[in-house]
Amino acid sequence: MITNFDKKPILWISVLFSIIIFFTGCGTVGNQSSSSSSQDSQTAQVGQPRAEVKKTVVELVPGTPYTSKAYIYESVIEGPTVMVVGGIHGNEPAGSLAASKFMEIPVLRGKLIVIPRANNVALDANERTLPEIEDLNRAYPGKSDGTPAERLTYDIVQLMKKYQVAMVLDLHEGYAFNAVDSKSVGETILPGTDDTSALLAMDAVEHINKQITEAKKKFSVLANPIVGSTVHYANTVLKVPAFTVETSSDQPLEDRVNFSFEIAKFLVSSQGVIDK
Repeated sequence: MITNFDKKPILWISVLFSIIIFFTGCGTVGNQSSSSSSQDSQTAQVGQPRAEVKKTVVELVPGTPYTSKAYIYESVIEGPTVMVVGGIHGNEPAGSLAASKFMEIPVLRGKLIVIPRANNVALDANERTLPEIEDLNRAYPGKSDGTPAERLTYDIVQLMKKYQVAMVLDLHEGYAFNAVDSKSVGETILPGTDDTSALLAMDAVEHINKQITEAKKKFSVLANPIVGSTVHYANTVLKVPAFTVETSSDQPLEDRVNFSFEIAKFLVSSQGVIDK
């Protein structure tokens, strides 16, 4: 038999138990909300950098009228280094603009070196190059005390070596469509002499041509890069896959930039440095 005296502790224990359940329940809801917020935050970050990226700016031939900048994006996650060069020739703005788009892309791992305006003075003048500079794409590996072109290419080579590049791309323009005028390299990729470069170039051509309906605008793979060029040096001396990407200037600038960037992005992403 339970007396009134006995009921009071039981009553208080019951009330206390109810209070504990209530607050425990509230705490559980709060944790679920926090978890949901975290998931929403992760979802919102899709396509953004997955790791902290350090940015370094290096001046090429500093203190001269021909100075240019290299932008180095380094992920905290280890991986290969890829270099993208544009603006070697000043009358080929699409390559420069396409290269500069890589400055806005999250780096997932490794390092991405972007040189969007290699021949800064010539780009400003809208000339292939200037007489006092000479042709950068015939000046590799360059000289520390040579012509402006040799000094620029020398500094680019030092970056290649320092960061041990695993792939190099150089973005250019031809004056016509190669399918129409075989003397022009417009709308082609010139890979290095190794099998990896050739196979990746064919994959890139297949990728971009799915987006092009007009026959003359479709890309093709041509033979090896020019001696003295960015790509020739990287491929034959440093022994890494390398590519010259050539769009045709016989089309709107926006199309040239988009084609050049899409091909370059496909190639860079093959190394896992950026998303596809």
